[in-house]
Amino acid sequence: MTKIKAAWLRSHFREFFLSFKHLHWPNLFSDKPIVEVYLALNDPHSFMLVQVLADIEERFSIRLKLYLIYEAVPGVTVDPKLMREWALKDANFLAQQYDLKSIANFPSEKALLTGQQLWQLSPKTTTSALEIFNKTWFDQFDEYYNTSTPVINFQIKNQQRLIRKGHYLPAALFFAGDWFIGIDRLSYLELKLTKLTLNTTEETSKYTANFLTDIHQENKYIVEDCIQNDNQTACEVYVSLRSPYSYLGFVKAKQLSHKFQVPLVIKPILPMVMRGLNVPLNKMRYTYTDAFREAKFAHIPFSTFNDPIGKGIINCYQIFSYAEYQNKAVEFISAAFEAIYLKNLDVTQQQVIKQICQDIELDYLQALEYAKEHDWQQWSDIHQAELEHLGFWGVPCFKYGDTYCWGQDRLVQIEEAMRTKQ
Repeated sequence: MTKIKAAWLRSHFREFFLSFKHLHWPNLFSDKPIVEVYLALNDPHSFMLVQVLADIEERFSIRLKLYLIYEAVPGVTVDPKLMREWALKDANFLAQQYDLKSIANFPSEKALLTGQQLWQLSPKTTTSALEIFNKTWFDQFDEYYNTSTPVINFQIKNQQRLIRKGHYLPAALFFAGDWFIGIDRLSYLELKLTKLTLNTTEETSKYTANFLTDIHQENKYIVEDCIQNDNQTACEVYVSLRSPYSYLGFVKAKQLSHKFQVPLVIKPILPMVMRGLNVPLNKMRYTYTDAFREAKFAHIPFSTFNDPIGKGIINCYQIFSYAEYQNKAVEFISAAFEAIYLKNLDVTQQQVIKQICQDIELDYLQALEYAKEHDWQQWSDIHQAELEHLGFWGVPCFKYGDTYCWGQDRLVQIEEAMRTKQ
């Protein structure tokens, strides 16, 4: 993230430049603007997305151009096995929300190879794509094909196009320089197309099932109305200070905590880079721009990013143990997130950490002494092990009772669990 200029990624000039480059100029002599769609035949989220593409195409004056790719760019997925298991469960969650076909297992190898071969031979329309996905996932082929070099080559070529344009995952739509990943981000595509007066119906925003109640109302990212709750089940929040999604998830979890009178237990873990994992530039760039878009839509303050990697993370985690001991864990993490994402403060500097402690009335010197007997690396490793036990590999994650989820855009599951326990 240090190589990415956060101000440039947020700028209106960037939005204008990308719109001109990817929308206005290419479509100067075209009857309809093009939305590129990248799908992987064995990706559960692609299967969910392909089921709603005809609806998008019908409701907006656009042309969808479909590209078949492999499941993910090599080297991006931290734990492929856990990722695949989660993807299947999460896709079925989406299927339930939007009344789509659910899936029990991944396609067999012979069905997958046949589907890829059939894609190459078929027209690239939403109708044909849905038919091929259905046959592949439910093994409805009358005969099967072996793989061939042209089929492999065209998927590699499409994969390279995806990377070149700035992304790394399937179930991705590209329009006017912006990426919209899966059904969860279709609401942003709908808003953008509507802003360009490309909608053909009055229904402008349809894919909003994962919005938290009240959170998208202006100035209400901290809810004023509370629900009385005698249940002291805590909401466990796994975060990394370097993760913009963790910042958003933390703010939203605080909202839910306040609304339902549920205590929060904060469980920081190390950023992936500090765990020796590679984070490609495309992933960092998209994470920041998407998180900024999510924050803006939810009216969560987000104005900068001062990378805390390395010394900044260590400085904060050294203080966290004492903050937790003093029942100020939520306050400290709030202040640390604000320093990084709002105030442009460098938490690698001890003076900044001292000021954070002072602001929340936490004794800085006592915190350092406490850290000598309470190794932050030990509890960070414990939190990481807990996360893996839940079936996750990264943050943010949330657990409330028997309900747990990965991603700040799945907090609707936690909200529903809290509501049913009232």
